[in-house]
Amino acid sequence: MTKKHQVLRQIDSVTDMAAECINYFVYHPCKDFTRKRELDAKTFIKTTLAMQGNCLNKELADAFPKPSKRMTASAYEQQKSKVNPRLFKAILYEFNSTLKQLALYHGYRLLAIDGSDFALPYDKHSPFLCNIQTRKKPLADNKLTTKGACLILANILYDIANCCYLDCLLQSRKGMDERSAAVHMLQTLRLQHRYIVLMDRGYESFNLFEHGNRLPDCNYVVRLRTKDKGAIREISALPDQECDLEMTFNITNSAKQKKLHPEYHKINAPNRRYKDKYSPKYRTAHWDFESFCPVNCRIVKLKINDPLSGKTKWEVLATNLSPSDFPLSEMRNLYHLR
Repeated sequence: MTKKHQVLRQIDSVTDMAAECINYFVYHPCKDFTRKRELDAKTFIKTTLAMQGNCLNKELADAFPKPSKRMTASAYEQQKSKVNPRLFKAILYEFNSTLKQLALYHGYRLLAIDGSDFALPYDKHSPFLCNIQTRKKPLADNKLTTKGACLILANILYDIANCCYLDCLLQSRKGMDERSAAVHMLQTLRLQHRYIVLMDRGYESFNLFEHGNRLPDCNYVVRLRTKDKGAIREISALPDQECDLEMTFNITNSAKQKKLHPEYHKINAPNRRYKDKYSPKYRTAHWDFESFCPVNCRIVKLKINDPLSGKTKWEVLATNLSPSDFPLSEMRNLYHLR
């Protein structure tokens, strides 16, 4: 039996189990999915999992080729309204628990976190409605025009070596906070092995670093900004050469401490009201620890040759991995796997 067929059999087994326990995932257990229908719990779950992003009528036509057996879109929507979305999270977790002989990287599960935008049909009453800028029809004063769109940001936790998804957290694009989503997914993650989570520059955060330092079995590798205004000042001051340093950043959320120690990094209080001109990542700064806390992490600066321009580029990574287990040369290969 091929690996593909093994995976399909595992999915069938998990969905059959979920259908048998459908009472735990519906809003009215004494009434929902109790009558015998063509679109029963098992058929509903498998039809939903098999959808590929087409319109609902096209998806139902593909799922039920025979017109006599085909469900109407209205019938499907009625069944969907009975089900709590946590059903599919339970299926995901149960399916991942069936994976055997997991692929490891030097004894670690190798994970990655990133976000992707998904567009929904336009609805002026949608909680996901936001305004996006467009250059198609500039105004007379040359300002950018805006148009409404319904966008969801999907924060996804992915197992690189085993090619499977571990978690997903949906946010409105207007109120997105990738860093807090990453912290939430790491806090709820339950694995039997130590793991390394790889993140890009959008996740650079002292709060996230300290969570990674304190969570059991958690190791992180985060790419840092080096030149723009958002770069950590100690990082922007690094010399133009490869280096591997242990650094400590003193963090406080107290204005008094910042005044006494200008070299400290001050994290603004989460309930402070910021002006709209600041970026969402600036407005959503969080600090979940003591008023003063030293954050320790290892900073690795790597030289990377740009194949297109032939120029030398530098990448800086923050991690809590041991330099003896993951020396500088290994860190380059590790982040490349992301």
